[in-house]
Amino acid sequence: MGFIIIELFLDYVFKVDFRNTRWMTITYVMLFFAGTGGMIGIASQAGKLWAILAIILFFIMTTLAFVQRAKTGM
Repeated sequence: MGFIIIELFLDYVFKVDFRNTRWMTITYVMLFFAGTGGMIGIASQAGKLWAILAIILFFIMTTLAFVQRAKTGM
């Protein structure tokens, strides 16, 4: 929830152009992956199968995020 609230304020309320500032982008991405990791914890409460599936999807998402960054440079 913290990530969503921060994104709300940065993108929609204050309209801060933070994606062009390296340290702010790194902080934003760290919060994104922390929020996603928290969702893995919630999925694991539903059972071992859901936890494994959530972890696999997390690794796929992480890989695709870094591939996109390498290809676009953004």
